[in-house]
Amino acid sequence: MEKLKELKIGIIGCGYWGTNIVKTLEQLKIKNIFIYDVNNSNLKLMRKKFPFAKEVKNLDTLIQKNLDCYFLVTPASTHYKIALKLLKRKKDVFVEKPVTLKSKHLNKLITIAKKNQNILMSGYIYNHNNYINYIKKTLEKKILGNIKYIYFERCNLGPIRNDASCVWDLASHDISTSIYLLNKLPNKIKSEKFDFLKKNKFDISTLNLSFNNIKVQIKSSWLYPEKTRKLIIIGEKKMLQFDEISSENKIKIYNKFATYYPNIVSKFSKKFFSPNAKIKIGKTFEPKIKFFPPLKKEVIHFLECVKKRKMPLTDGNYALKVSKIIEKIEKERSKMN
Repeated sequence: MEKLKELKIGIIGCGYWGTNIVKTLEQLKIKNIFIYDVNNSNLKLMRKKFPFAKEVKNLDTLIQKNLDCYFLVTPASTHYKIALKLLKRKKDVFVEKPVTLKSKHLNKLITIAKKNQNILMSGYIYNHNNYINYIKKTLEKKILGNIKYIYFERCNLGPIRNDASCVWDLASHDISTSIYLLNKLPNKIKSEKFDFLKKNKFDISTLNLSFNNIKVQIKSSWLYPEKTRKLIIIGEKKMLQFDEISSENKIKIYNKFATYYPNIVSKFSKKFFSPNAKIKIGKTFEPKIKFFPPLKKEVIHFLECVKKRKMPLTDGNYALKVSKIIEKIEKERSKMN
C-alpha cells in the first residue's frame, strides 16, 4: 500500500463519480493527481475540494504526460475515443462501466491493450463488494442448496442518462453480478423494455436470464419514487436476501423453503391425499460482515494491477461478456409502450 503513494495519476472526467475516485485516492494518500474535464464548473468544484489536484486544460496534453495510469470517468458515449487515444499511447487505464456501447469497439481496445501490454480494467464495482463476495462463497458452499431463482431490483429516480439506456446504466451491474456469482454465462435471454422519455433509451426494463436450471430476473428503472437495491436468492433449502440500502443486517439467510414429497404423492390416490407443498420455516441467520468501501477496494485493485503488471478481475474480456449480453437485449424488439 505504501508504494501506491508514489503513483502519478490522471483523472479524465470530474463529475460525481470522478470526484469519488479522487476522494478515494486522497484517502490512500495519493496526491500526485492531474485532472481534466470539458466542463469548467466541474473542474472548479474539483479544485475547491482537492487543492492538491493539478488542472490540465487540454486532454491531449494530459494523455501525453508521463503518468502511471488514468481513470476515465466521462459519459459512456465518449469512452471509446478517449480510451483508444490512451491505449495507443501505451497507457494503463481504468474505464468506468460500460467501457464502450459497442462490443466491436471494446474488441479493438482489448486488442490494442494486449499488443501494447497495457492494463485495461472495467469498473464493475460489485465484484469488489464484501457482501457480494460473502454471497458468492455461500453459493459455492451450497449453504442454500441448489439455486432455483435469483431476483435483482435496482431502481431510483435519476440520474437519467442521455447517451445510454437503463439497461447499460443500471442492469449492467446485475448482469455482471449474475455472471460473477454463477461463474457462467446465460444460455437464454428475454426482456421487456419501456421507454417514456426518449425513444430506444429504455427507462424501465425487466430481464429474464436462464443459466441452465437457474432463472435470473433483473428489474431496473430510473423512473421510480424511491431507491431500491435488492438481491434475493431462492435455494432448495434456504433463501437469502441482500438489501444494500438497509442501515444494518444487509444480508439475511432464511431457513425457509417449500417442497413436495414425490414418494408419498406417488403411493396414494389424489382422492385420499392432497399433494400440497410442505413449507419449512426455521431460524433466520444474519451474518456480521465487516464493511470495506467497494470503490476503495476496486481502486486499490487497479493500482496494484498497474504496479505488479497483473490481469484485473474485471478486465476488457470480462466487460466484453457483459456488453454482448446487453447488445442482445437492446436488439430485441419486445418492448411495450
